[in-house]
Amino acid sequence: MVLLHGMGATGAVWRRVVEVLPERCSGRVVVCDLPGHGASDQLEDYSPPAVAAAVAGAVAGALPGDGLVALVEHSFGGYVALLLAADRHGLDVSAVVATGVKVSWTPDELERTATFASRSPSSFDSQADAEARYRKVAGLTEDVTGDVRDLARGVVEIEGRFRLSHDPRSAAVGVPDVAGALEATSVPALLSRGVTDPMVSRDDLLRFSPDAVDIPGGGHAIHVQQPRAFVDHVMAFLGT
Repeated sequence: MVLLHGMGATGAVWRRVVEVLPERCSGRVVVCDLPGHGASDQLEDYSPPAVAAAVAGAVAGALPGDGLVALVEHSFGGYVALLLAADRHGLDVSAVVATGVKVSWTPDELERTATFASRSPSSFDSQADAEARYRKVAGLTEDVTGDVRDLARGVVEIEGRFRLSHDPRSAAVGVPDVAGALEATSVPALLSRGVTDPMVSRDDLLRFSPDAVDIPGGGHAIHVQQPRAFVDHVMAFLGT
């Protein structure tokens, strides 16, 4: 199973899910930071296909060569997973669970994202100030998690100053072509959301999949807020 996080976060957001998974899953679990996030290298090209290719290259060596791969992803990572399933990139993908993928964008939202992507990373005097900014960007506000372990690799120190590890340029990816990715994917794919997710409505997802699922107990960061419910949701779709 490969777990991919959303835009602005790091693989640390899967910490609670990884703790629960052994109760339901005996296979290998691979978690990585997306390109331009956390400890991963930056890219010159952050187009979704380029990100998918980079992720495939990074995780292939950690996976058994003769095993099926389930892709379980959040937000932008969910779109990357659909591209991985469509193009394979050498991965033998068996299924995709894409949670919290934002499929509907207003012109104002796209403009704000483009503005963010064009700016240099902000620098802070203290790690606490940088972490407060990271919480906002990654959707890990105090009401979602109070555990600093969930913030791992989100902030870096450079010459006594602190900034987010996230490369802002990676945010300039535009509106994901979810319909096209789903059409190109031949494996089972499930779209889902936390039931109170303010970024993704059920109607949004139903436009792309009549089988879209609401996961109870949380919002956009449902995998952080309700890891056991999230794992149950994933394993039910995988039939285990």
